[in-house]
Amino acid sequence: MTLWLLVPFLALAAIVQTAWLPLLSVFGYKVDLALVLVVLWGLVGPIGQAAQWGFIVGIFLDLTSGLPFGLHTLALTVIGFLVGWSQTTFFRGNIITPPATLMAATLSYDVLILAFLSLFGWRIVWQDYLLRVTLPTAILNAVVAPLAYFPLQWLQRRLYPRMEL
Repeated sequence: MTLWLLVPFLALAAIVQTAWLPLLSVFGYKVDLALVLVVLWGLVGPIGQAAQWGFIVGIFLDLTSGLPFGLHTLALTVIGFLVGWSQTTFFRGNIITPPATLMAATLSYDVLILAFLSLFGWRIVWQDYLLRVTLPTAILNAVVAPLAYFPLQWLQRRLYPRMEL
């Protein structure tokens, strides 16, 4: 996808995540739209592009969050890189893979964020955060996965018709 379309698309995703999704919370939990998009594009898109998506949307999230600048960018780029480079044809055709990958990616993303916050001197109660925030968010992200997976799969087919699914 050309950067002229990708940057505004991911900026809009970051705005939706920070401004509108908190209004649509489920039992107090909200979908991590940026993570969902990066992980699912890592499963359907060309190898390496998910890291680009993670970098771009991470910058926009860093501009809107109160966390140290670069934290979202680093975490989403790493997650996008790992998911993008670990994809295979087995993953592309398997319907269980998107929700399972999103659950693992949500756990990894939150652990990365919390680890860096701990390094910066923030006091983190790991067990409480992982059980009360990360686990429900991972489940919610996995439930929402099909809503984003199929449109992203359609987009991938339109942008890269020669890529095999």
